[in-house]
Amino acid sequence: MYRYRRLKDLREDSDKTQREIGALLGTTQQQYAKYEAGIQEMPAHHLLTLADFYGVSLDYLVGRVDTDIERLMQALLRMEPGKRTRFLAAAEEGEN
Repeated sequence: MYRYRRLKDLREDSDKTQREIGALLGTTQQQYAKYEAGIQEMPAHHLLTLADFYGVSLDYLVGRVDTDIERLMQALLRMEPGKRTRFLAAAEEGEN
């Protein structure tokens, strides 16, 4: 059995159905359900597509890491510059 523990959480967090994600991958809802349940191994190109779609790393997607640095970086980049500066200053202050 293959472990893709985050697939369902990420899909539900983005308010997508298995059918919609299957269509994104060019496959059926039934096939995607097998991937999500861990019954069948997901091809690497599907994993790459999903990582890009959800804005996460492959390591995060397949559960190799519990935090996603890339996701945090994207959130920081979307912050307005003044807010980002204050956030980073507070983080550095917390290190001391």
